[in-house]
Amino acid sequence: MLKRYWTALVLMLIVGVVGADLYFDSQADEQNPIEQSSEAKLDLPVGTRIGELAPDIRGRTPEGDTLMLSDLRGDLVLLNVFATWCGPCRAEMPHLVEVSEELEGQGIQFIGLNMHENPSAVRSFRDEFEVNFPLVLDQDGRLTEVYQPVGLPTSWFIDADGVVRYVFAGPMTKEVLTNILEDIESGREPDPFSSISS
Repeated sequence: MLKRYWTALVLMLIVGVVGADLYFDSQADEQNPIEQSSEAKLDLPVGTRIGELAPDIRGRTPEGDTLMLSDLRGDLVLLNVFATWCGPCRAEMPHLVEVSEELEGQGIQFIGLNMHENPSAVRSFRDEFEVNFPLVLDQDGRLTEVYQPVGLPTSWFIDADGVVRYVFAGPMTKEVLTNILEDIESGREPDPFSSISS
């Protein structure tokens, strides 16, 4: 009798532990801004290097809106990691804004991913440079743990299928940015300085 009692108690304990583990795993997945839904539809590894399927991320804008990278599938995406205090980022931003404005409605989306700053700093930066594309906050650093910048700024160019086509570390001028976008859209390997050196 006592043996059956202990067996039942141990089974209940095991079921409880497994159930709790499954529950907390599902809760963690719901709260994780780094989406695991980047299925390898193209049979590619998920990663941030050229030729890999870009990891899906979910973040909030300073206004509290949610943005998911996967929602932009079908368009070419420029994901730019920046900080408001970064001199090269500040020098680059007017070029990004100008090109984004010129290419509006042409299937190219720009996203700024801010590194570890509060919403008011990002809003001030957006207003100062009249940024016309979404800026996403990463206050806890989880998003930039995935998209780790080589330096600031760093930009990832992600094609319509979600594949990383190019990574550029450092500030881009309008000419460099235009060269990269034109090369990607034409299916060529990007040569950022082609028109500058010729």
